[in-house]
Amino acid sequence: MRNSVSEDDTESNILNENGKRPKDSDGQVKKRIKTKSLYRQPTANELNRLQETEQLFNSNLFRLQVEEVLEEVKVKEKTIKRFTEWFNNLKTYLLSITNDETEYDLSEKSFVNKLKIQLPVCRQIQKTKVMFKFHKFHDVDVVGSYALGCGIKSKLIVDLQITVPAETYAKNDSINYKYHLKRAAYLAYIASYLSKYEHIDEINYSYLNSETKPIIIIKPSGKLAKAVTVNLDLVCEAEAYKLHRFAPDRNNLRESWLLGTDKKDTNETLTPTPYYNSSVLRDLTANVNQEFLKQIILNSENLKQAIVLLKIWVRQRKLKVSGYIISMLVAYFVQNKRVNNIMSSYQIVRNIWIALKSSEWDVKGITLCKENSSLDEYHNHFPLVFLDKTGCYNIFWELCKGTYYALRRESCLAIEILDDVKINSFIPLFMKPITPLIQFDHIIGFKDLKAVQDAVISRAVSTSKANYGLDLLTMVTNILYDLLMKGLGQRVDLVLQLVDHEFSWPINNVMENAKKNGYKELLSFGLILNPEMLSSTVDRGPSADLPEAEQFRDFWGEKSELRRFQDGSITEACVWDGQGTVPKQIVDYLMKVKYGVCSVFHWSRLLSPLVPSSSSSSSVRSSADVLRTRLADLELPLDISSVQGVSPVFSSTEPAPPLRHSEHNPRRRGDASLIKDQGEFRLPPYVRANTLIIELIHSGKWPGELQAFRCLKAAFHLQIAEKLKSQFNLATLARPEYLDVLQDGLVFRLKIAHTKEITLLRRELVKGVVTLRETDESLQLYCDTVIMPKLRGALHGLDRRYSAFAPTACLFKRWLSSHLLHVPGAAAELLVAYIFLQPAPLVAPRDYDTGLYRVLTLLAQHDWGKDPLVVDFNGDMTREEMSELETKYREISPRPHVFIVTPFDGECPGACSGGIGPEVTSRAVTLARAALGHAEEALHMMKDDILGLFIPSLVGYDVIIHLFPSLVPLYSHRVGANRLQPVNDDPGSAELIPVVEFNPVELYLEELRSAYDEFAVFFNDPYGGDVIAVLWRPSVEEERQLEVLNANALKPVSVKENSYKVNLDAIVEDFKILGKGLVKEIVVNNN
Repeated sequence: MRNSVSEDDTESNILNENGKRPKDSDGQVKKRIKTKSLYRQPTANELNRLQETEQLFNSNLFRLQVEEVLEEVKVKEKTIKRFTEWFNNLKTYLLSITNDETEYDLSEKSFVNKLKIQLPVCRQIQKTKVMFKFHKFHDVDVVGSYALGCGIKSKLIVDLQITVPAETYAKNDSINYKYHLKRAAYLAYIASYLSKYEHIDEINYSYLNSETKPIIIIKPSGKLAKAVTVNLDLVCEAEAYKLHRFAPDRNNLRESWLLGTDKKDTNETLTPTPYYNSSVLRDLTANVNQEFLKQIILNSENLKQAIVLLKIWVRQRKLKVSGYIISMLVAYFVQNKRVNNIMSSYQIVRNIWIALKSSEWDVKGITLCKENSSLDEYHNHFPLVFLDKTGCYNIFWELCKGTYYALRRESCLAIEILDDVKINSFIPLFMKPITPLIQFDHIIGFKDLKAVQDAVISRAVSTSKANYGLDLLTMVTNILYDLLMKGLGQRVDLVLQLVDHEFSWPINNVMENAKKNGYKELLSFGLILNPEMLSSTVDRGPSADLPEAEQFRDFWGEKSELRRFQDGSITEACVWDGQGTVPKQIVDYLMKVKYGVCSVFHWSRLLSPLVPSSSSSSSVRSSADVLRTRLADLELPLDISSVQGVSPVFSSTEPAPPLRHSEHNPRRRGDASLIKDQGEFRLPPYVRANTLIIELIHSGKWPGELQAFRCLKAAFHLQIAEKLKSQFNLATLARPEYLDVLQDGLVFRLKIAHTKEITLLRRELVKGVVTLRETDESLQLYCDTVIMPKLRGALHGLDRRYSAFAPTACLFKRWLSSHLLHVPGAAAELLVAYIFLQPAPLVAPRDYDTGLYRVLTLLAQHDWGKDPLVVDFNGDMTREEMSELETKYREISPRPHVFIVTPFDGECPGACSGGIGPEVTSRAVTLARAALGHAEEALHMMKDDILGLFIPSLVGYDVIIHLFPSLVPLYSHRVGANRLQPVNDDPGSAELIPVVEFNPVELYLEELRSAYDEFAVFFNDPYGGDVIAVLWRPSVEEERQLEVLNANALKPVSVKENSYKVNLDAIVEDFKILGKGLVKEIVVNNN
């Protein structure tokens, strides 16, 4: 039996032992023999690659995506060539700078006047008398990510480094920012020369995290300027100072100099300045650590790729973790044999995430120095510890604990995403950007940051002031972070500082003057809330007899009180108001008590006016349970097996849940109310029917003919109505299609469902043969009676699992309707369900505002029309089943533009998302992007009025029909209106079924669409919208021939014979006539 399907037996022999095709004697590679079969034997290279993929990567797809993104971010060869040429010329020019034997007093203006540029430090540093002489440097080095081969093409920054000679600094320059002043002077000296260099388009000052450590930002001339930004930094020769001089317990910043006091500094009063010391140590140890990185990383392609992937991962999460820290961490794990050069980039990244996930660097620091065995000294002075190769410099000295906790949390999420075989983990890990808008449940900001800084600084202890020196923003940030962490405690899973203070200015401008031109420091804190503590209004403290109780009282002040709890314990406690968000109350209280700050900006629950009360939906479900019990007690020919709610209110996703209404002195017929036709017409309160699907036990006696089947259903409706009336005195109204029942002042619509009716609707007689064919009516019935009961139950379960789900769904449906987008309610709810079930790379939102921004992001970013959306409620669907659904979707013709699949769809996948066309989808995507942009701007500007997200733009519509507000149902639900509250009347007072779902606007729309659908498209907000927007179809501008069957709304065109156009003016007049009494005015846009 043949082992190969190739037509040529020599095919397998063409490959050599390396899996390559050998060359002929003349050196030419033999041409590959073509085969007609697609199933040839794989080559050795292909087998090796498959084996590598199985062993070294998550999946073949993941490997391909990693290779693709690495190739995409790789710096282009032409950019490298241009930069190398430019750098060599720049280096030659800089090395031409000679020694300057003149000694300058930097507290005077002589140095600045000579250079004709300004020093890049604040005036307070310049007040110190320091003598400076410029000593020529020996080299200009390329360092950082670019030098290690880990640069990213997007926003490529190349770091240049000049080492300042040791003789530039004196022994006592280590104290009181003298070192920093000389460093700034040295930088300014170089900048003055660079300003004359012809191959530079622009040169500015900036700084690295701290204003005391300036750098030069260079924009090269020519084409290179579009691809590269160059940062020029200064470091110091290690021989300048002994490293132990800057140990964390040493003082190098005197309080008397910093605070301008007369206090005499002695060894007893000098407090440690680890933060200040680290700013100098960074320069002293830079060359040692850069050389260490080169030895570890430079010759390992896999390590480079891993670093690039980690940098992309961190950048997508907006974490303030530099590429230098990432590289040092990778080097640390290599040194400790946690990763090695043989591993693939995927394995390296995964192992680093696992290590980060289990790390405790806030209590158990790490070090690259094997000789240094004790880290306790550094833990006493730094919140996080990672010592460099010298064992003296803490690489984490600028890293806030919030950033570290966020990094650890994200690593944990990354491992969970990688382990989820059902999703393509590469996309959420490396391709989805995460912004504060969608990441945090609550954001705290300060509009007047200067006032907050002054308040915090004035109450800060002197040791903190001496430690942080002139880096006031960092001190304020860390103090407020500690306050929030202590105050919020277990209520938050994460507190992350969000600092925006990047700044650059021209070299001929003073820093303070440059800051007056629009520069603004921004500080805020993002909170991810603990879902288990969302509803808690009590913070329990220590027992009253413990020493910690005194500390608790000191921290909380008058808010602390003794309380006895149900378990009998008596402890200190803080009790908060349950009406508002507790984190907001805590932050406001602490800021006022501790610092006297009364104005704090909160980005949380700003959309609460549009969120319905959960009690309304709960009331409906409770009444439904009572009715369900009563239905089970009825004696019927067939017993009821189940009663399931299918209306959105049963999953709390109805933006306008029904309220109890009790109309006085109504006109009646039997148990039903009627609309009075005498006197002035008054729109009755809008009463929504809550639909319940009734399933009867199985029976083979149902008729096999559709009409007879429906007659039997109607008979069941009548019998159920009679028994409910006689046994429980409930008002009922039976119809052939349904049965209305009044229970506790609420109307429930009962419908009997049976799968046989769906089969009868599909039955079709073709040439005497009965076949089954799906029709619109059978599909709708299948969706309403088979899918919806299961789906509604799953959505209700989601509501019980996530408190933010139902409010988010209500907000999203409200947003869609406010912008006149007609999207089926079930489809909108499934989109919201998806972001809770598949929140990667985040966790499920805990606040409904965040939930809305997440679903808008999904709407804006998902590739509609190409990829289906699979909503797997219980996680039962396998990866293979999902792939099969994707394949089926691509085979559908015509392919639906929006295709949302659930496990309940059965034989009709995507049934709940039908009817959303490409025009609606395109409009929704555009509006979602605009809404997110508006929200991002409002957050950045700290504006708390964002209800404008729900105000539609009527620009672009051809006709606007304005309606009388008094005749618009749910008018009180429009944006900005006063919401109606549930009526607290006695439910038993309602004896008649009110007028149910009487909506003049919807009836008017049905008439318009029935008569003029071929000419126009009509849009309306069903939740109180008092306008109907009209768009003419493009075909109305076309000339037509007069035909008997197509003569509606036409007018003759002048000159031409038998040529007609649509008479738009007459149609508009018809709109007014059809809506007489309802239409207030019609505005035609002639533009």
